[in-house]
Amino acid sequence: MAEKKAKNNELDFDQSPQQDPQEAMRLYMQQYNMNEVKIAGDVRSVYVGEPKAKMKKETVNGELVKTPVLNEDGSPQYYDPFYSATVAFNGGEMNINIDKTMYEKITIGRRYLFEGVKGLNYGAIQDRFHSVTEL
Repeated sequence: MAEKKAKNNELDFDQSPQQDPQEAMRLYMQQYNMNEVKIAGDVRSVYVGEPKAKMKKETVNGELVKTPVLNEDGSPQYYDPFYSATVAFNGGEMNINIDKTMYEKITIGRRYLFEGVKGLNYGAIQDRFHSVTEL
């Protein structure tokens, strides 16, 4: 069985193109170190959590006691509220944590692209989204 060789002006798909070794290593390292999360979907609902009071933990007589952290005027300090959105996409639906600027930017019923990274979020490894784009 005789193999047909590519002529000068034709592409030979049996051979892989020669690539610069430095460029190949750069692309490999880029993929190896990638930490990127993207999800596109329709916003079904948004939620604002109640701000929680900041608590100070102290040990009194060997027992852990939580006391509220107070401002200079004596009122309790609160953490910022957390924001989340329920996003429906092809194949499912998920609840994602967002920040205040994203919360103010999105509208229920519209389609958005959320971009972020995997990382610690409220003590657990979750998706942390840093930008949103309307599609």
